[in-house]
Amino acid sequence: MSVDGDNKRENLDDRILEEAGVWFMRLEAGETSEDAPDYRAWLEASEDHQDAMIRARITWGVLGDNARSPEITAARRDALTRLTRLGERRWKAFSKFGATIGWRARAAAAAILLALIAAPIMLVQFGGGSSGVAAAIYATDVAETRIVTLADNSRISLDAATRVEVDYSATARDITLLQGQAHFEVAKDTSRPFRVTAGGQTVVATGTAFNVEMIGKEVLVTLLEGEVIVTDANEASRALISAPVSNVGDVPEDAAKAVKLKPGEQLLAAANKTSRVERAPNLEKTSAWRQGKVFLEDDPLSVAVERMNRYSRIRLSIADDRLDALEVGGVFNAGDTDAFIEALEATFPVEARRMSSSSIELHPRS
Repeated sequence: MSVDGDNKRENLDDRILEEAGVWFMRLEAGETSEDAPDYRAWLEASEDHQDAMIRARITWGVLGDNARSPEITAARRDALTRLTRLGERRWKAFSKFGATIGWRARAAAAAILLALIAAPIMLVQFGGGSSGVAAAIYATDVAETRIVTLADNSRISLDAATRVEVDYSATARDITLLQGQAHFEVAKDTSRPFRVTAGGQTVVATGTAFNVEMIGKEVLVTLLEGEVIVTDANEASRALISAPVSNVGDVPEDAAKAVKLKPGEQLLAAANKTSRVERAPNLEKTSAWRQGKVFLEDDPLSVAVERMNRYSRIRLSIADDRLDALEVGGVFNAGDTDAFIEALEATFPVEARRMSSSSIELHPRS
């Protein structure tokens, strides 16, 4: 008899949930890493372990931007203090029988702690009585990047000022890029397609590496390894590509406006425009952000400004739309707004006016 994904998570052994709680809290605290051999061995030992980590990540994801707020941090600290004392009493009570329960006590404390900090928000999220599961939200602030390893070992590298929603189920792995840019390294799982939706486009893969950027009114999908198919993110297209596939070549040819990419190709899509494929894009430009650089190559000034603004709290804005006709090039250190302005003023009839300590307007030079 088969068990669906949601019921399977509900029936997970308490011990596994406790262990997942400890691993997750250790990862959050920086006491271990996603690549640590002992963590990888535990995670890969069982699908139940992976499902338990999904639950732990979802619990944390429900908190969203409040996860590290002073109130939540204080609640976690107080709860952990109380629960640690509880664990010490349990150990003292059973140690005379030769039992070693320090690990279990810490695990129980972490598992309970997760429930304590998430319960009030989950009641609001689910209306207090729903059995639904929330998607996990991962986000970065201005000038911050982050790498997230998902429960199936897929990895998402988030650029600055980026936000993604992760929604895993027993049959699919759905990601929504809400803003910014991300690099995806997809763990192979032929039974669950990996789908990334951004700005009206859906990228489908089984095991590959690709970059997706939302910039201006465009979505750029750059394939680095493997194969992907890109299609409109509408219900008709999603229905055609929702079935498990052993490789991207098995995706139905009649998927609406489907485009198959090969390594080194890039698709540019925009609302109400025909998508186009660049057969030989500048891959150095695509990956520059992962090395802390902003690579501009004949980009409209508005695109250049949007990219630079991801890495600095000094916000650039264009005061005159005529300036957007300028095509900007150059390689800049992420966050080096001064160097960008200096190059801009030296090359074009542009004047940068500092409106405040955190705001600069770009005007035509008079």
